[in-house]
Amino acid sequence: MSATKRIEHIDVWRFFAVILVIQEHFLLFSGLDRYIADIETYSLQIERFGEMGVLIFFSISGFVICNGLNSEKKTTGKICLSAFCARRFFRIVPPMWLYLLTLFILNSADLLKISGEQLLTSAAFLCNLPLTKGCSWYAGHTWSLAYEEQFYLLFPLLFIWAWRGNRNGRIFSSIALLTSIALILHYSGKIFWSEYCTYFLFLLMGCFSALLPFHWMKRLRNLSLLEWSAATILLMGLLTFLPNKQDAVFKMLLYPLLVQIIVFGTPTHFSKMKTVFHHPQLSYLGRISYSVYLWQELATAYYTGVQWWQTLIYLGLVVGFSALSFRYFEQPCLRLGTSISNKLKARAI
Repeated sequence: MSATKRIEHIDVWRFFAVILVIQEHFLLFSGLDRYIADIETYSLQIERFGEMGVLIFFSISGFVICNGLNSEKKTTGKICLSAFCARRFFRIVPPMWLYLLTLFILNSADLLKISGEQLLTSAAFLCNLPLTKGCSWYAGHTWSLAYEEQFYLLFPLLFIWAWRGNRNGRIFSSIALLTSIALILHYSGKIFWSEYCTYFLFLLMGCFSALLPFHWMKRLRNLSLLEWSAATILLMGLLTFLPNKQDAVFKMLLYPLLVQIIVFGTPTHFSKMKTVFHHPQLSYLGRISYSVYLWQELATAYYTGVQWWQTLIYLGLVVGFSALSFRYFEQPCLRLGTSISNKLKARAI
């Protein structure tokens, strides 16, 4: 499997992940309950599938950063962590700050309400913490980016430690330790901190998947359609029917593994699966999914008098704007980040 196809495969999963997030916001928070009276009955399942979209993003992010660093280590014999930080900064921060600047302008024009403190909390990647004023609806979804950035602060220490010994063994030990801590916190009634640890599990599991030995990854990539379908149906069934207490435990013990199997073991060697997961348009939508994720929050907010079909139009505008942002803002930022990264690596060598 070539690198290009591998990335193409992951990009389509990014698109599906953002769709899972959007369906939650559209069904529960855009006023659709005014037209579908029973939608609240299924709110728990809708929320779980929306959260799963974020957890898929986490797994993909862990996989991509570890896969890239591992390739750099094999190619150059060393890792430049400052170059890594530069790439991640220009990938995540400028698009987010552009979105927050827009919120500031809209708030100044009295078109929406968000405080300066909430904007700063989001800009500092702290929206995942239980702060008094939170981040408002419009910036609340940056809680997921907060987890990623906080992971990147700790990741270099883990990376240095793991690469000096048995990488897979040490990362697996970190996963086991974090799972144990999450379980202890859960049964001690510290639900927030238990979930805090749980979200990092998906990032670590993605990293672990990137470092699997070749024969393990080959086996994963050659799952039968029946095996992959069984894992997918199992995850969907658990998300749909498990009570809350059991769901929290399964999220620690089983969901991270199932996500790795479903996402990285997608059987694209079957022609119909390949048609979907190597589809160029879906792959492109996956590449712009970060902007879509940021800006969809404006489209799916609860606006008095707005009809459901108008929300769909707003979402269409978000996709169009995201395509423009990706081409004229994100890609130049990525090129700048790559340029700075290359200079830092050259200096290190």
